Amino acid sequence: MVVLEDFTKISEGCDVPDAGHVARCPRCGRSGVEEPSEVGTPIFVHVQLSEVIGDGMRVELQDCCTLPYP
Repeated sequence: MVVLEDFTKISEGCDVPDAGHVARCPRCGRSGVEEPSEVGTPIFVHVQLSEVIGDGMRVELQDCCTLPYP
């Protein structure tokens, strides 16, 4: 099953199961969910594609902003 999650269409302040708290992106101003990236730089995810596969879940970022270090 493939699911497209568009956090830009969710109101700020809402909690999304398995994703996190929806907030305003400090870089572009759209709604999204802040997450750490694989390289350590925080990112703000706006749209992601999730697919449940036999050995887990694959998540592919479709739209995100890289945030500067705090």
